[in-house]
Amino acid sequence: MRRAEVFPPGGPPIVAERYELRSGTSAHSHDFIELAVVTGGAGTHVSAAGERELDRGSVTMLRPGDWHGYRDCRRLIVHNLYVGPEVFQRELAWLRAHPQLGRVLHSAGHLLRLDPATLRVVETGLTAIADQPEPAHAVRVGMLLCLLGGALASVPADLPAQTHPAVMAAAQLLETDIQRAWSLDELAAAVNMSPAYLARLFTAQLGVPPMTYLGRLRAERAAALLIETDLSVAAVGRLVGWTDPNYASRRFRHFFTLSPAVYRTRYRPAEPD
Repeated sequence: MRRAEVFPPGGPPIVAERYELRSGTSAHSHDFIELAVVTGGAGTHVSAAGERELDRGSVTMLRPGDWHGYRDCRRLIVHNLYVGPEVFQRELAWLRAHPQLGRVLHSAGHLLRLDPATLRVVETGLTAIADQPEPAHAVRVGMLLCLLGGALASVPADLPAQTHPAVMAAAQLLETDIQRAWSLDELAAAVNMSPAYLARLFTAQLGVPPMTYLGRLRAERAAALLIETDLSVAAVGRLVGWTDPNYASRRFRHFFTLSPAVYRTRYRPAEPD
């Protein structure tokens, strides 16, 4: 799924949809963030992170490039909230500094859950957004905040009160220039911190080391280019900062469990006749 298929031209990059699944779906990928909230039934979620049994209250968060699907669905009702990553770089940029939410937003594979009371509020809100022709952007943002806030109960709370400013600065530097041949020493110097201390702090607060975080950013961008362009795998690797094709393939497979070529074959939309 590509942005153009989900977000209306010129419209806010937050969209809600509701599905009822009675068997399963084939695996697919997308170039935006997806929050999938289960409000009924049961089934199995399949992704690069493995398989997870779903029931009412389960929440799955997928970052750009992640592939996933469902199987063995027994009237599984899923409310999807699609979000453009830029939302967390603009109006909700402040969320990134929240230690629990920051860890969820910056890494993949978290298993989230909503308590019954919050789930009822989220279900009502997502249904209203999906049913309205053009809900106000503020309403969509409010629903996103409600969903993320409710999911905090399932995120480890043994974190500092605020993500360290140097960690946020380092993450933003990596996001701004993923093609650059960053080293830990260079990144640490840019935020006035020792390499060892930055690595420990970054890992503790965002869940992954700085260079792994950079690798994930590169893999996400590579996934989008594989689906959206005809560029060769080697050219895609160079554009995201992986100059060695063999290394690029290994790193891509590390994050998505598939080689770039297989990923493109499976998830690139078929060309119209």
